[in-house]
Amino acid sequence: MGTWSHYNHLEPQAVDSSSSVVHVKIPSLLELNSESYVATGVSRRSPQSSRPKYQAHPISGLVCRPFGVCEPCPADELDQPFCLPFGNRRLLHCVPASEAQNGGEGDDGRQTSSEIPAWEACGKVIAQERRAFLEFVCANLLLLMVALGILWARTSVLAKAQYRQLAARIGFPGSSWRS
Repeated sequence: MGTWSHYNHLEPQAVDSSSSVVHVKIPSLLELNSESYVATGVSRRSPQSSRPKYQAHPISGLVCRPFGVCEPCPADELDQPFCLPFGNRRLLHCVPASEAQNGGEGDDGRQTSSEIPAWEACGKVIAQERRAFLEFVCANLLLLMVALGILWARTSVLAKAQYRQLAARIGFPGSSWRS
């Protein structure tokens, strides 16, 4: 089985769309098997853990569509499969395949009651990457200004010393160098 085999020891629990979150794992090309799984996080928490338990289920009967953009995972969920490898996740709305063929929406255009929220792993968050890049560029510009300031100060000191030495060799009055 794929990377979800460590969830097999959990007891199956009923999925209630109002009290659970479904997490969808989309397999990568590097995995040996091509099965997809859904991990449900039931809101009942165990006494020793402050996080919900996640359980993997095949997603053969669900159709999921992206809802929203990639966002950073909370710190307490960074080790979850839907936050790997970049620490970002995207919200999905999953509906049973039979409802997806019928349109999946009510008469007024809102989501149906059988729609299940889910998370999927996604790439980098564009705004966060842009901010990190601009921070990198600003840090490099600051370093460049400091280096140029040091270079200018050093060049000025060396030029003054060379000027004094040349003036002393030529014999300008007030020079202290004598041969």
